[in-house]
Amino acid sequence: MRLGVLLVSFLALNGCSWLFHDRSNDYLNSKIQPNIQVPNDVAEVSLRPQLPIPEVKNELSVDGEFVLPRPTPLVLADNEEPTSASLSELSQVSLETNLLKDGNGTPILRLNIEFARAWSELGEALKKADINITDLNRSIGTYYIELIKPGNPEDVGFWSGLFGGEPEPIKVPLQVKLNQARTGVYIAIHEDAENLAEDAQAQSLLEQIQDNL
Repeated sequence: MRLGVLLVSFLALNGCSWLFHDRSNDYLNSKIQPNIQVPNDVAEVSLRPQLPIPEVKNELSVDGEFVLPRPTPLVLADNEEPTSASLSELSQVSLETNLLKDGNGTPILRLNIEFARAWSELGEALKKADINITDLNRSIGTYYIELIKPGNPEDVGFWSGLFGGEPEPIKVPLQVKLNQARTGVYIAIHEDAENLAEDAQAQSLLEQIQDNL
């Protein structure tokens, strides 16, 4: 029994390497065999290695620890500026807004800044205007908002009206979309992904956004 325990311990410590041949380096001892010769009376075939292995002499010797060479640091010329400096200049452009109408008469708001800054500025403007942001998706340039409008007094029931009840407020979901163009970033108001909001509603909301930019 003791002999069996010692044998198991020995195998565990040595990883059974003496029982199994490690073939991971066998390729170092491989030799290139001559091409197959096909008899002429069988077929006329010209066999050549598609990926011949070149003759390489193993003369590489490294003394001490090998140090991986590092690339040469990038050096900017005197007239070149880092990207961060260029971005900083863009962010210092004074914000200008223009409330316009496109070819179809749809109200749109134009900003003269880059998309990243326009996205941030629009988010702050919506908060300043106390407009509820329910969701957002920067990859498609969309803020999902919800406007609260007073309810219709006719919807108040008889008994609720008798005791001074107020109509339930109406929640209107809308989408505020940004689109990057060559002349700036344009903001439009949509009812959903496919339909634009009514012109009067879009005009009123864009005026609120413009006042808070």
